[in-house]
Amino acid sequence: MSMTKTELMNVFRDAASAEFADYSPYESDYSYEFSERFERRMDRLIRSESRAAWRFVNTNPKRLIILIVAVIMALTAAACAVPEIRESIAGFFVRMFSDHAEIGLSETIRESIEDSYELDPVPDGFSLSLKKATEFYVYLEYIDSNGNLIILDQKAVHDSPISFDNCSGAYCERSINGKSVLIQFSDSFTQAYWEEEGYLFHLWYSSSVDAETFSTWIDSVKLR
Repeated sequence: MSMTKTELMNVFRDAASAEFADYSPYESDYSYEFSERFERRMDRLIRSESRAAWRFVNTNPKRLIILIVAVIMALTAAACAVPEIRESIAGFFVRMFSDHAEIGLSETIRESIEDSYELDPVPDGFSLSLKKATEFYVYLEYIDSNGNLIILDQKAVHDSPISFDNCSGAYCERSINGKSVLIQFSDSFTQAYWEEEGYLFHLWYSSSVDAETFSTWIDSVKLR
């Protein structure tokens, strides 16, 4: 003989009623005795909840957020603690940091500008648009019809290292007509540093360019 779902539920209900028939429905009819262990745990819980910080860590999602923040802070501290890396590139003493690099100059830098250099020949489509010169510095700008800019500067005296962003693009050492050049390539600019005849040269282009073309420009920096 099979039972319907309703009949089966009634059987369980009757069995449960019989099981608890001797229990009073009123809480006042009972007295409770808690173990010492239970009371100690409740005391600790009450003291914890009374603290101001409890509301920030009393749920699993909040604990997870705090854990994530702690991990991020630990990783940040570790990154900041990484010592600088020192390399010799293109004859320069280069100090690599987490967000920039510094070029240390040699002791062969001249005390003043005695000879001035320029691009010769000037790259196709470009023309000289600005020139500034002092006893210690020569600055040249070349521009084309599309607004692309080539900057050549020549320096003699330096009191501090040169800083550049080493996160913007890859850099390498390249030998061009017998001189070692530090070149940095990125999607938004191209630049190079080198020393020649006791001067520091910096060639900068306002866009990306292939290595061979840029090397040709570097080789075209000649005594005026």
